[in-house]
Amino acid sequence: MANHRFVTYIAPALFLGLFFFSCTKKEEMSAPVPEPASAVSPDVRVVATVNGDPITLAEFQERLVRAGFKSGKEVEAQVKEELLNRLVERKMLLREAQRRRIKIGLPDINNRIESFRTEQGQDVKEVLASQGIDFEKWKNDVWEDLMIERLLARDVNKKVAASGSEVRKYYQDNPHQFERPEQVRVRQIVVSSEAEALQVLEQLRANPDFAAIAREKSTAPEAEQGGDLGYFSRGDMPAEFNIVFTLLKGGMSGVVKSPYGFHVFKLENKRPAGLLGLEEASPAIREKLTHEKQDRRYQQWLKELRSRTKFEVNYQALGHEQSPESARSEK
Repeated sequence: MANHRFVTYIAPALFLGLFFFSCTKKEEMSAPVPEPASAVSPDVRVVATVNGDPITLAEFQERLVRAGFKSGKEVEAQVKEELLNRLVERKMLLREAQRRRIKIGLPDINNRIESFRTEQGQDVKEVLASQGIDFEKWKNDVWEDLMIERLLARDVNKKVAASGSEVRKYYQDNPHQFERPEQVRVRQIVVSSEAEALQVLEQLRANPDFAAIAREKSTAPEAEQGGDLGYFSRGDMPAEFNIVFTLLKGGMSGVVKSPYGFHVFKLENKRPAGLLGLEEASPAIREKLTHEKQDRRYQQWLKELRSRTKFEVNYQALGHEQSPESARSEK
């Protein structure tokens, strides 16, 4: 399960980059150049160029593997074409970052890798090896991600933000979005057996510092935060968690079994159902409106970048017949 999360987290960055990488329209790409020589080595067969900089079939196939696909033959033609579009766009963004003299150092790369390790709770090299992915090549992908991320931070993200008046207007125009159901803030300790959970309850009776014992005993990801799950509503968590809605503030549950293990819960606080105030709703509104502005700004910025970039894309060189959608877009 952890391996799956690792791949799905990293894979988008390999082809889509960070933030708002939108679909690249095939009409904006040059028509494919016929290449009948199917026996040409993947190392030299060119599937696309960006300002004359080639993308070979071998590079595309390696990216396909690092995106979580086991074999190019198992991937539908339309998916491969879309991934090639993404790779072309990624190459364009990377070249623009280099042109702008953006620098990413080894400490930046190592920090990002460490963040992956911390989030997944596994050694990065081991996970990649289990997926058949070369660590050094993946590490270069991380460098590219950071280059593109910094480029967008400079040219797109920092130049737009939602104003206070926009936040207020959105709040006033959409009151139904801020109706909040009853919520609880809960801590939990999760262990692997009922016997361990009963021992935890005994320990809590002697030492009621729930957060400290969670850090010591819990196997759940939030153990470092003292088992704090934050606020959630009924239905946000598995059904076994609903017992917390019956607790009094400061109260603890008994042992609760779930597919994840054996839990002990503590209710920290309850929020009654009601309407969020503007002050409480503002951060989420500001984030939403800012992201929408950044998306619009990115689309315009990307259009300008494309206008001064020359593309050539050869879908047939991917080793399949073109999809009907691709064929129609080139007529």
